[in-house]
Amino acid sequence: RQAATLWRGLAAAGMRPPTPTVDAVQVTPRSYHITEKFPGTLVANTIVQLRPDVTGYLEAIRARDGSWVTKGQPLYDIDKSRYQAAYNQAKAGLQQAEADLSQKQRDLKRYQDLQTHDAIAQQVVDQASTAVKTSQANVAAAQAAVSKASTDLSHAMMRAPSSGKLGIVEVKIGDIINAGQTLINTLVNDKPMYVDFDVPQSQIEEFAGKNAAGKKFRLQLADSSVYGETGKLLVVNNTVDPNSGTIRVRIEFPNKNGLLTSGMNASVLVDQQSDSNSIAVPTKALIQTLSESSVYTLGTGDV
Repeated sequence: RQAATLWRGLAAAGMRPPTPTVDAVQVTPRSYHITEKFPGTLVANTIVQLRPDVTGYLEAIRARDGSWVTKGQPLYDIDKSRYQAAYNQAKAGLQQAEADLSQKQRDLKRYQDLQTHDAIAQQVVDQASTAVKTSQANVAAAQAAVSKASTDLSHAMMRAPSSGKLGIVEVKIGDIINAGQTLINTLVNDKPMYVDFDVPQSQIEEFAGKNAAGKKFRLQLADSSVYGETGKLLVVNNTVDPNSGTIRVRIEFPNKNGLLTSGMNASVLVDQQSDSNSIAVPTKALIQTLSESSVYTLGTGDV
């Protein structure tokens, strides 16, 4: 309304309104370097919560907090006196069951020899045979008890389930450790490191199969610096989040120097070259109204 009033005022005064200045850009098909940016989260390839499967007080700590440990390395000792006693008892039970079986087998053989001379009833032989089978079952049960007791005894020494870096221990020597409950420490393997980010479901095809071959993945850290190593596409998730309409993509980055830490926030930079006949329009030329985008084009007579 103000502009129309101004124009009428200028016309009444015999003056022409100023001609608006418009910059035109020649758009020609060619190949463009495109970089897309997605917020991501760093995730270690292995995160293990170290919880014991036996109960007792913590007797010794064998590995320092923050140290790198290898699979099978001893980490923590839990009092094993009760498990040693249970193992000894199970061993004794097995020896007793084996001795009983040996006796039953000798009896059966003697009865079978007597049967060949018709010196004993068939019923006695059958009962002896059943006694042997019962003793064999007792031996099997005793062997299982020894195996369980041996497992409990060996698990009183906690070993690293995989290679990785220890965190800060959550308990102290002398604390009671409860099987399956007490968190002793967390083991993290961040070499290599994973980076998860979400892309709209409309872009799924860009990260699937051959379409991902020409992409280069870089990582921009929180201080805006770009990580020195490039990543590789590891996997595209098999489900779309119905709430956000996005699908998760996982990239793998080398982490030899340990610069990347699980839980960090970063941005994934996806670089690619467009087709040779792509059309690119300057952002400032776009006119966006609600969900529609349009541009002005220059026609005949500079219209």
